[in-house]
Amino acid sequence: MNALSLAAASIKSRPLQASLCVLAAGAGFALLSCIFLLSGSIETSFMRNAEGIDVVIGAKGSPLQLVLSSVYHADVPTGNIEAEDYEKMKHNPKISQIIPLALGDNYHGFRIAGTTPDYPALYHATIRDGVMFSKPFDAVAGAFTELKVGDRFAGVHGLSADSDDVHNFHLYQITGTMKPTGTVLDRLILTSVESVQELHRHPDAGDPDAAEEQKIGHQVTALLVKVHSPIAIINLPREINKTSNLLAANPGYEMTRLSQSLGFGRDLLTALGAGFIALSALMLLSSLASSLSARRYDLGVLRVLGASPLTLSGTVIAEGMMLSAAGTIAGIAAGHMLAFCAASTIASLQGLVLPSEMLSLTQTDGLLLTVGLGTGLLAGAVPALSAARTDIAGILARGRA
Repeated sequence: MNALSLAAASIKSRPLQASLCVLAAGAGFALLSCIFLLSGSIETSFMRNAEGIDVVIGAKGSPLQLVLSSVYHADVPTGNIEAEDYEKMKHNPKISQIIPLALGDNYHGFRIAGTTPDYPALYHATIRDGVMFSKPFDAVAGAFTELKVGDRFAGVHGLSADSDDVHNFHLYQITGTMKPTGTVLDRLILTSVESVQELHRHPDAGDPDAAEEQKIGHQVTALLVKVHSPIAIINLPREINKTSNLLAANPGYEMTRLSQSLGFGRDLLTALGAGFIALSALMLLSSLASSLSARRYDLGVLRVLGASPLTLSGTVIAEGMMLSAAGTIAGIAAGHMLAFCAASTIASLQGLVLPSEMLSLTQTDGLLLTVGLGTGLLAGAVPALSAARTDIAGILARGRA
């Protein structure tokens, strides 16, 4: 006769109450687990996508828009800059590496980015099939584009998948596909800057945007810059913004501002999950208290048979912790599956979060399990104290009634 076996027997005798307690705890921990997994992965992805990029340079406009469009490919570019400005920046002594981006076209919603092989190298991307682009109109496809080596396609002007402005002057050919990286590369089609420029130098006859497209033939959209020293991260944007017609933005600073603005939604969901856990603790407390009231005669008999007050209180606490642990483990498992399904099906998360990462255990899981066990301990504390103070003589004198 020990506390664990007595607690297990008590749970088996009340399957409905026990199931409701486990379900309530599981719902709260599933929500919290899913929130922490997705938000943590998105924050990690934000840092991963901006890794190695100290400053972004582009046309005048919103610095946040410049960062979102050039680093995360999640907004419309602020405009283009002349090739001469790009050449000048190459000789800036504060800059150690500069990667151009020529944007403005898409294929089935996947953005076509004119750049150099340094761009995929920035994210440690590796080729799955084929080779990296080397000649004009060669292209390399991201993992989620569903393009294959040898495919030929025409780019569509603009960033909208349903645009009817198709560049038929020259077709791109896929020479390679990349392995998944969990970055924006997974949803991009990469080619050389010269390919994008050449395509826009020959607009269709009668195209109302012909003049604008011809300008793109001598422009790039943005420059991704790595500087020589940390102080240049501050000084270079200030210098460019004051002395030129260009805009320079710090990706880290802009994304911190954005995260602070969007933090309310996460806090609200976290509070909702915490509310579920508090509710499960109250349900568990109520269940243990009612169970204790119904089993007072049995507890009195156990005391007569030699069970100590410590054993009775330990039984109640063990029961609470077993129910809470079961709910927590089930909730954590459900949270991982919810996060995996979200990462696999929600288009806006693809390229930010790798679904496989959602199935890996994290330190947060250990923290949630600790919280779950603590919840069971607290919920069982009051009934356990009551069980330890069982009045043997009074209970046995009254009988089961």
